[in-house]
Formats: sequence, C-alpha cells, structure tokens
Amino acid sequence: MKAHAVRQFIADKNYKAALLGARTFRIGVTAEQRSIMSRAYEAIVHQRFYQQLGKNINECIDEGVAVLKEVVGC
Repeated sequence: MKAHAVRQFIADKNYKAALLGARTFRIGVTAEQRSIMSRAYEAIVHQRFYQQLGKNINECIDEGVAVLKEVVGC
C-alpha cells in the first residue's frame, strides 16, 4: 500500500485501514515502530484477546496512531 493511500485513511480517521497498510512499510520505519503499529492494528481487530492479556486497548491504539502519523508525516 502506498503512503498517499495511508494518508487518506488517516484524514478519513480510518485508522484500522491506515495501520493495516503502514505496518508493512519497510523503508524509513524501525522494527519497533512497525511492532507498535502492528500491535495497534491487532488491538483493533482482536480487542477481547488484548483485554484478556491485560492490555489497555485505547493506549495501544493511541500509541500506534501516533507512530503512524509520525511515519507518514501527518
């Protein structure tokens, strides 16, 4: 997925789609950033599982979206 598509998803506040695309970015993204974005996406998709692990869903998503915006320059 291209960066401009991810930017459009962010503008539309469709963070699920934006995270899905951006978590596969390789250039200019560290492994830690990719991991945070992946965790945020997984927290959206598998909320119950992450709650069972004791994770705060909103914190995971907020952190992932912050990294996402940093990575794509929003």
